[in-house]
Parts: sequence; C-alpha cells; structure tokens
Amino acid sequence: MRVAGALGMSDAGDRTYDAILLGSGHNALVLQAYLAKAGLSTLCLERNAVAGGGLTTVERPAGSGFRHNIHSFFHRGVTQMPWYRDLEMERHGASYIEPELNVALLLSDGRAIEWWTDFDRTADSFAEIDAADARALRRWRDDFLPIVADILTREAQAPPVEPAVRRARLESSAEGRLLLATSELSPLEFVQREFRHPAVRAGLLFFNGLREVDLRLPGFGHHIPALLASVGKAQMCVGGSARLADALVSAVEETGGRVVTNAEPRRILVEGSRAVG
Repeated sequence: MRVAGALGMSDAGDRTYDAILLGSGHNALVLQAYLAKAGLSTLCLERNAVAGGGLTTVERPAGSGFRHNIHSFFHRGVTQMPWYRDLEMERHGASYIEPELNVALLLSDGRAIEWWTDFDRTADSFAEIDAADARALRRWRDDFLPIVADILTREAQAPPVEPAVRRARLESSAEGRLLLATSELSPLEFVQREFRHPAVRAGLLFFNGLREVDLRLPGFGHHIPALLASVGKAQMCVGGSARLADALVSAVEETGGRVVTNAEPRRILVEGSRAVG
C-alpha cells in the first residue's frame, strides 16, 4: 500500500508499506505491533496530536500532577490478555493496579451497591439492599464458575466454530444447557426475572452496560452471571490509560513500525474493490 503527502508527515515523497492503519486506537496498535513483529512494514496515521484513541489521559490543571482518564478508565483483565504478554507491555512501560473496590452505585438514602474483587464483600453489599437478591447473586455466581472456567474462557481462546456445532456441544452438559438457556435472554430480562429490588436491578444493568451491549438485546443474558464468576477484574493503568498507548507505540516502533500523529488522510485510494493507499 502506498501513502502520498499525508498531512503531518515530515519525510517528503511517496512511501510504500505492507499495511497502513487509519486511527491509533488500542486495537489498531495491537494489530500493527503483531504485523511489525512478523516483518511487515507498517504505518499508522492518527489525526489527533497523540496516539491511543480512547486511551486518553489529560493533566488538569496543567502541571498539577492530577491526571484524568477522559474515556477508557478500567481495563478488565487486560494483563491476562495474550497480546499483553506477547508484546511485553510491562517491558515497554505499562503497569497496572487492581483496586479492591471496582464500582459503586450510590443510592439517595446513603447506602451503596459495591462491586469488590472479593465476591463475599460484594454479596454483603447487596445483602444490605435485599437479602434475597444477595442469595440469588451468590447462586448465579456459583453456577457460572464452571461455565466461565470450562466453556467461555476456552471459547475466547480458540477459533469460533459453527453455531450448530457449538449448540450441540453445549447441549451435551448441564453447564452448557444452562449457558444456552441464559443466553437466550437479554440482560434486562435476566435481571427482571432473577432479582426484585430496583436498585439491584439498576446496578447490575449498569455494570453490564459498561461492556457496551444493548441491554434489551436477546443473546446476552449470560453476561451478568459471567461477570460475577469472572476472575478478570477491573484494572487501572498506572499513570493513566495513555501509558498503555505509549507502551503499544513503543512495541510498534521497536520492530520498525511507524505511528504518525497530526496526520489526517485526504482520501483512500481504491483500485477495484481493494484499498491500495
């Protein structure tokens, strides 16, 4: 692929690359780092002044030392991701902490629904709102522990299979059948069926909504119990989310890739049905 006269590029003349990426969000940078490690020549063009997309951290007031993540904040289980290890993010400067208290929903009466890394503390928090809902929370978490460990985690680490093959496989076990039945619901239907207190319902839907799914959409009813049973908790990047972007750029550049900021392409060149520059 070729690039000609991209805004913000300091070197003159046309250049040719094996791959050109538009936008430097974390997905693009991870892809670019892998391509560069494989020996391909790569270029990423970012129209903003810094790379990272949603991995944005600003210091306000300037010089104060107070850093604010204005988009991406919690990175759930990121240090367990294969790419985090493959690309040696910690060697490139990224590091994470895992707050004991992940999320809290403050209620008007002074109470709070709290989601802790320690599930017992989470259940105790829910019990202060509604004891029956806390029991349901614990039951669903216990039921989904083997589902997360033996089904969902393994599926996430393997190529997808045909839906009919997956269904037949899941129908062969009690855990698989429970996953199928729960998945048929939307998150909204799940909480309306399984929990009774409006604050508990709202809290669970809010926690699920952070995953950017339509809470009314069937097919995602298993998300909430899977979150309860997940070992991947919310993590925060030390120094701000932008430090992960810096680490990814470092990994890209170490293997010869280029990330150019303040560069907005004028147009994409297409020949036939293929983008060529």
